Amino acid sequence: MRKTILHHMLVVLAAGLFLFCILTALIVNFRISRRTQDDLAVVASAMAMAYDRSADAQKQADELAAAGGVRVTVISEDGTVLADSEADAAQMENHAQREEILRAAAEGVGTAVRSSGTLGEQQAYAAVRLDGGGYLRVGVAYGGVFTDALSLMPAFLVALAASLFVATVAANRFARSIAAPIQELSKGFAEVRAGGAFLETADYPYDELRVMAESANEMAGELRRNVTRVSREKARIDTILENMDEGFVLLDDAQNILLINGAACRIFGCSADAVRRKNLVYATRNVALLDAVGEVQKNGGRQHPTVPMPNGRIGRATVSTVRPSEEDEGGMLILIADVTEQRMAVKSRQRFFEAASHELKTPITSISGFSELLCSGLDLPEEQRRDIAECIRKESARMTSLIGDIIMISRLESGDITFPAETLDLGDIVRECCDAVGALAEQNGVTLTSEIGSFVMSASRSEMSQLAGNLIQNAVRYNHEGGRVEVTLRVEHGEADLVVFNTGEPIPEKYRERVFERFFRIDKGRSKAVGGTGLGLAIVKHVAAGVGATVRLDVSADGNTFSVHFPRQQ
Repeated sequence: MRKTILHHMLVVLAAGLFLFCILTALIVNFRISRRTQDDLAVVASAMAMAYDRSADAQKQADELAAAGGVRVTVISEDGTVLADSEADAAQMENHAQREEILRAAAEGVGTAVRSSGTLGEQQAYAAVRLDGGGYLRVGVAYGGVFTDALSLMPAFLVALAASLFVATVAANRFARSIAAPIQELSKGFAEVRAGGAFLETADYPYDELRVMAESANEMAGELRRNVTRVSREKARIDTILENMDEGFVLLDDAQNILLINGAACRIFGCSADAVRRKNLVYATRNVALLDAVGEVQKNGGRQHPTVPMPNGRIGRATVSTVRPSEEDEGGMLILIADVTEQRMAVKSRQRFFEAASHELKTPITSISGFSELLCSGLDLPEEQRRDIAECIRKESARMTSLIGDIIMISRLESGDITFPAETLDLGDIVRECCDAVGALAEQNGVTLTSEIGSFVMSASRSEMSQLAGNLIQNAVRYNHEGGRVEVTLRVEHGEADLVVFNTGEPIPEKYRERVFERFFRIDKGRSKAVGGTGLGLAIVKHVAAGVGATVRLDVSADGNTFSVHFPRQQ
């Protein structure tokens, strides 16, 4: 430290002396140059007044030069040298672009200090515009103050040596007086930085050092608190990002990845460590997303490209700009959300309404046709009129049932309808449904048997009636004459299984996954003949899901078995 202080003080002193001398020389040189040019301008103006354009130019130049002790040059309007007191005018080049001539042409009088191309030495010039055109220029040799610099060098060296000696002694004493406390303070800083004890301010002899020690203690305490707080916030943010279902990517202004969470890595199929601090193309080659990032970076705003996700799912990205403060360049933020269910819901809703419209079209067409026939004025037999009226009644009933089922399943899917839950016995509801379907079974020649236990649960009575009723009605309707339907409610270990078996034609394997779809029918002609709407099993599936139950279809050579498993009630 002592050597450093001594070295720096000597360097500063030497640099200061050198700069002082240089600046002094420059200022003096400037003032001498300015004074010389002003004097020459006065001389040139006086000679211009005495110059006679009708007399010999060379002779006058020589006379004026001898009288004033200066170089005199006479120049024409176009820059041609007419006469010069120290050079052959015929050998001199055109002077129209000389600095002093250009200034004289603009202002009447022009001065300059430059090297003479004719004489090869530094000269000061002053040019005056003559009445009637042309210029008279005077010049003198000018070396400036730097020509006398060598004469000042001994005094400068003596002053420099004396200053360096004094500075060396003072710097050495100063360094010895402060080096030891500063070294101790440096050791204390190292301990504070390493997380050791705080500094003892009383150990330092200077007030300034004690203030520094106190400040270091305060900064160390504040730093520890800030580090702890930042660490907690970072851990909290990392936890949030890693537990997000949405993909999160933060880019800088060069599209390099600053932050990426696990969900985004799974979507892109990359590793966070492998792509962090690298361009986005190292994580994904999705053209739509890369184009959206470029568009947002160029024009701002937001873009929402579609991004493919694993397992055939669909993601919707939101690309927007991020600028934390006015000083920051800012970057871009990418959020990727899974919209597979939304897209499927939209498509499912669209298919639902298309199918509903198609299903409603048939009874409406029938009712409209029969109504037109009755209103046509034809003389129809009474029996035929009764048959037409009966057809209209059946189609109206079918349409009413269809509309009711459509409203029911639509509200169940959208959650717009909620039935109050109550404590009920599922066995009672199943018995009621069997009794309600008894007449239909007898009419179709189907034997209906039941073995029903007791299962107390909390659910909506209306929904449970829909579930059990649709299963039992379908079992009767889609059976053959002489067939049988067996309804069983088994309860074991607090769980229940509602099993409905019918001896109808076994459902082909290719249709077994689709029987719970809305409006799906294996034999559409037979479904319409028995009055089905194609929504019964779809309603069963949604009601079962609403109470946490699962529906299963088992097919054997004897018939079809629909089972609903109810878990233990909490």
